[in-house]
Amino acid sequence: MVAAHFQTRDLEVALKAGDRDAVHAALHDLILYRAVDPLAPADLDVVAGVLDLGGRAATMALQVMYASAVRQGTLPAEREEAAGRVRAALGRSGDDRTAVRHALHLLAVLGGARAVVEQLAHDARRFDGERVRKEDYFSQAVASALGRHDSDLAALEATLSGQAAEDVRAIREYAQDPAAYEERVRLMQDDEVEVL
Repeated sequence: MVAAHFQTRDLEVALKAGDRDAVHAALHDLILYRAVDPLAPADLDVVAGVLDLGGRAATMALQVMYASAVRQGTLPAEREEAAGRVRAALGRSGDDRTAVRHALHLLAVLGGARAVVEQLAHDARRFDGERVRKEDYFSQAVASALGRHDSDLAALEATLSGQAAEDVRAIREYAQDPAAYEERVRLMQDDEVEVL
């Protein structure tokens, strides 16, 4: 592993000592100072190691990694290893939808599109429009990953009925052309406003 940048020194010490409180404190500091001092790929490798701990520490680590990917475009140096850890964290995330959204985005940019499709298959039967929403899959990165698996999405859609099938169809449409989908939705909303 490449030597980590100084920002994660406290985190590395806490991980080696097995001190979960210190791990949380170090992750909290990374969250606070990420805009001032962005993390390097080697730092994100250290943060990805926290995902193995599970629980609140993993949720915080997903938040740090997600923010680095979205705001700075920085990904871990060891992408394959990080993707495996994110997949495992996704499997343990349960009903924490923020962690699920962060993990989906990270998997999409780390090359874990298959795991994104699998999570969609899991979520599709649970879409309720409030807690589990199709919009969790409406980001450029996730759309790009799903777009490469349209035949899998079509097969999933065929197994569903009612609102679940409609939601997967909408996700497929978005994945094929996000701008066209957003324009179509905007026009439909404009039409609804005119009717009122």
